[in-house]
Amino acid sequence: MKFETNSLFSLWVANPPTNLNYRCWESWINQGYQVYLYCDKHLQLPPKLASKINIILLHTLPPCFSSFFNIEGDFCLQKTDLWRFMMLEKYGGTWLDSDMFLVKRLPHDKIIISSEHSLQSGAFKSKSNLKPNIGVLRFPPNNPFVKAVVKKLMPTTKEDEKSAKTTNQTSKMLKFINMLKTKKWSHMNEFVAEPEVYCPIGWFFAKELFMTDILKEVNDKYGVAFNNISDETRAIHLWENLAHKKYNIDLNVVKENTMYSTFV
Repeated sequence: MKFETNSLFSLWVANPPTNLNYRCWESWINQGYQVYLYCDKHLQLPPKLASKINIILLHTLPPCFSSFFNIEGDFCLQKTDLWRFMMLEKYGGTWLDSDMFLVKRLPHDKIIISSEHSLQSGAFKSKSNLKPNIGVLRFPPNNPFVKAVVKKLMPTTKEDEKSAKTTNQTSKMLKFINMLKTKKWSHMNEFVAEPEVYCPIGWFFAKELFMTDILKEVNDKYGVAFNNISDETRAIHLWENLAHKKYNIDLNVVKENTMYSTFV
């Protein structure tokens, strides 16, 4: 994979995609991007996407990239976290989560790190208005910070591997976030986008995003407004895992008059 700002890559393993994923991938294509989707097996994509998405099977990659996921489609979020950074370290490029809906083209910046709204009230109130995340990432190949992230997340012993299986994604993300707080890497914060750019709707509004009528007023949560979409917004993170696993929302159905329905 060659580093280009006009191409996007993502990963899909294990479960079949939903209509939400199809709509997100289509939004990338509609913005003029070449889309590369890495998969553990062939996907039966809708006809309008099949000819426009480049499917790359994991087993065709070098073992260090393909051995993360077994032939049955073994999957865990921690693996995808490390995998995306390893790909960025080796090849560079622009990563998007498969539940990221593009409303505009991304900026031409050589480095991009997305962020989400942090809690502004309650027991876990943050001093900062944002928390960096990894929904949208862009780096050139061999970037020193990415190399350091890979080293930090990579299990080096059997005990590390055993521990990684029981370590939740939040703990993994904290390692990434804490690196940005260190003196050595604090300069990387200049590349962290404001939450409104890629995550204008907070994860704590995952249910309201799909289920609440747009004419109904939604109260703030944790000191953050429901809708922070603005002229600066480039993408909308749809919080697929939360919507499906926590709220049991059918992501193959678009409920009318919801925020989700207004842009898909």
